[in-house]
Amino acid sequence: MKKKFLLGIFMVLFIGLTACSLDINISTGDKKPDVIDNENNQEEEENKQYENESFKEVKVSKSNGKITVEGKARVFEGVFQYAVISGTEILLENHYQTDGAPAWGNFEITIDKELMTKEDVSIELFVYSAKDGSKTDILTIPIK
Repeated sequence: MKKKFLLGIFMVLFIGLTACSLDINISTGDKKPDVIDNENNQEEEENKQYENESFKEVKVSKSNGKITVEGKARVFEGVFQYAVISGTEILLENHYQTDGAPAWGNFEITIDKELMTKEDVSIELFVYSAKDGSKTDILTIPIK
């Protein structure tokens, strides 16, 4: 009996240490998007990349009165939604079609800077759940 108990404790410790050493995220709660800064912290916002399980290599650039959001998405049937939000107000909501999962499909969304005149504007990329219609895999990108 003691051997089984000690073996059980050993297995729990081994799995826990392995997960930590491999940097595996075993939590099931909501995650904030990963922000990847390809250079040092003093680089411009345009060098930042955002990602989560459904979106990767997402970058924001600004030019000629437009804001461009581009990256890759791996979503069911290649369809995802995006919204421009200021606080709780939705300024724009639309959808985008790209390659369907399991492939990573490229996307490029262009938005007029006129929508960005309010404070605390962000862009959300997300998928509506087929199960209950809720937003899932939300990637929130602040626009400054």
